[in-house]
Amino acid sequence: MNVLRFPFKRRQASLSCSCLNLTLRICRCLSVSEAATALRPFYFTVHPDLFGQHPKERSINEDSLKKLHQYIFALRKQENVPPTNLTFFAKNDADRDQGLSHIKVHLASPSIRDTVTTVLTSCQLPLDYINTISEVPTSSKTKVHHGPDFRDIFAGRKGGEAFYRKVEKLNLLSWIKTNSKISRKKSQESRDYSKDVKEITGRLKEMVGVRAIGWHTNWGPRRFTACLTSLEKVSENHPIVVKKFLFGRNVVFTDRNGVSLSGEVCLNHTDVPQVWLMRLTSVPAYDAVIERLPYMEQELSRLLCHIKIRRRERHHIVMAEEYEVLLNKILNTMRRNQDLVRRMFRSGDLSRLEMVVEGSSAPLTLTNLGQYLIPVSMPGSMIVDFIAKTQQQAEERLKDAISLKMIEDEVIQQCQDKLGLIHLEKDLNISPAQMTQCCERLMDNADEITTYMEGVRVRVTQYYSVTDDGLVCIPWNWEND
Repeated sequence: MNVLRFPFKRRQASLSCSCLNLTLRICRCLSVSEAATALRPFYFTVHPDLFGQHPKERSINEDSLKKLHQYIFALRKQENVPPTNLTFFAKNDADRDQGLSHIKVHLASPSIRDTVTTVLTSCQLPLDYINTISEVPTSSKTKVHHGPDFRDIFAGRKGGEAFYRKVEKLNLLSWIKTNSKISRKKSQESRDYSKDVKEITGRLKEMVGVRAIGWHTNWGPRRFTACLTSLEKVSENHPIVVKKFLFGRNVVFTDRNGVSLSGEVCLNHTDVPQVWLMRLTSVPAYDAVIERLPYMEQELSRLLCHIKIRRRERHHIVMAEEYEVLLNKILNTMRRNQDLVRRMFRSGDLSRLEMVVEGSSAPLTLTNLGQYLIPVSMPGSMIVDFIAKTQQQAEERLKDAISLKMIEDEVIQQCQDKLGLIHLEKDLNISPAQMTQCCERLMDNADEITTYMEGVRVRVTQYYSVTDDGLVCIPWNWEND
């Protein structure tokens, strides 16, 4: 049992009110959003969803996380917060036989920074992010700026994104020097697990006839191996049932259960094997849904003058039944607006254009690649009007996207060869222009960074990180000075 207490001496009542206010401004300069970012590794360790097989520990972690959030928000509001004792359970990855680690955290500091440090230290997690935030207190004569809300950042409001980049600003050379060894070590560990993955997958193919098994979560290869082992045990105990529902199918471990848009059988990696077995019995019911989807897309294309319907790649897996609901909604919308379609598109041919059906919360927009993102909640008149006004622009972007893609592929290959990378890829939200610019700058600085990047796998994203399997993530607009 790890019991950690953060030393804090209560201030005497004789301390003047002005001095106390100054102290609060100094020690609470860390914003809530920064605290949330710093605590992200801790959330991945104690999140209640990880304890599906341990309902008691799951409930305790959920309650303790709520108390921790309340404590931090109270400090943010400069309220007087009494000392708090929290209890968490964490899975011991080093030795599974030891079960769960019982961790107690004593919070008594008026500083958000010290509170976050105490929590991270309790689980022996790194303090890299919080150490990048300056501890220099803001002058008492100057209004303390706690930074924008994350909603400001994602909404693109003035100042939000610039501030976020400023907080996260790191030098690529210094960062890669520090993390290249970490990446290589994790890559080696991942290769060790990949051998187990290959062996277990081979046995499952022979045992139940599964076509392929994939992994679509942020968790590392250790977790993937554990899921494969559990699936193998279920297959050994119930070979007839598992073979009946998985023979000839692709399986993906993800955060949900069901069948994906592409027909993959999705198993929630946080569920117990008994739940998987129960979910498998409903898999055949989705076959009819998968068969209907292409016909529904063809009908939507016909209603919009033969525009091409595309399924774009996403960070998350789209489930088949959810996509069917979206198609039904937009089909009904476009059927009610056929008179407007005929008036706006007299030529009757939009086959050069492409569109993607999106959920209700998505914006109606034209992407840099020339594809229309159409939310099903949008009125048909607005959809038709938007396509009519931007039709020429969409055609130009589609043409540019083809040439940019060719350039991007070439530059990626050149960069990979010059730096000696095992693999180079990009995140879904990185445009071809951004990727090309990043690769060119990497090649310009090859003399300085090749030593540290040779033999690693790199993904161009919006942030710095090293994943559990050793993949190095760098921002496309990285700094070199």
